[in-house]
Amino acid sequence: MEDQDAQTREAMDYWGYMFEENKCGTKKLNQLLSGIWDHISKNIDPAEYQDVNPTQLAAFYRAVGGDYDALFVETPPTSIAFIYKSIGCLHSLQPAPDDDGYGAPQIPALKKKGYITWQTIQLLLGPEEHVPFLQNAVDKFDIIDPETNRPFPKLLPREAFPDHPDPSMIEWYEDVANKLRAEAEQQGNERRNRTNVGTTSPTAEAPNGGSAHHRRNSSEESKDGSADERTGAAEYFRNPLYRNREGRPTVVHRYSK
Repeated sequence: MEDQDAQTREAMDYWGYMFEENKCGTKKLNQLLSGIWDHISKNIDPAEYQDVNPTQLAAFYRAVGGDYDALFVETPPTSIAFIYKSIGCLHSLQPAPDDDGYGAPQIPALKKKGYITWQTIQLLLGPEEHVPFLQNAVDKFDIIDPETNRPFPKLLPREAFPDHPDPSMIEWYEDVANKLRAEAEQQGNERRNRTNVGTTSPTAEAPNGGSAHHRRNSSEESKDGSADERTGAAEYFRNPLYRNREGRPTVVHRYSK
């Protein structure tokens, strides 16, 4: 027991507490997440992408004891991109594996900075789940410190992270979920109303072909995301840890004030 305590103290001396008072990650946390991003991008298929795509993230979480297939496999790519944009995760859009060169890239792939933002937020939302993911990652893989080019220590103490979800982060997620659901419902109603109008009245021809209202509607929906994108994103924000799968309560209901 004393040896175990000594190892934990030694590990804490190395890692330190991983969050600043302003809830941003420390330099050490950013180095760790940078190393994990490098591992995912280089070692998890498909590795031909420059950035980390949803398939790779799903495989990574499975490898460290998680299951985020509901988000990274089952959620449409456009909704994932909308989620990334909503929480400020820097990402690129990559072509689908079967793209013939004529379609627009739609697969959202996290850049290193974007992954650091993503995982930092998840640690604040659900440390009891995401801290073990990181502990398993450093224990199972040789995660390389980008500053020293040497593997991080295998022991990552639980004490280096928050011991409970951050209330302000949960409240913000809940607010975003409510806003997105309301906006999706509004867009859906507007789309149905326009469809009903279109079936009873003639449509003006727009210059260069196509109807004026169709061209306008397409641009309106693409500007801030379609109703379908918002609906998919709202499902994530409502339950970002997917705790209600298999009957478990959601993070919002469990930890809200």
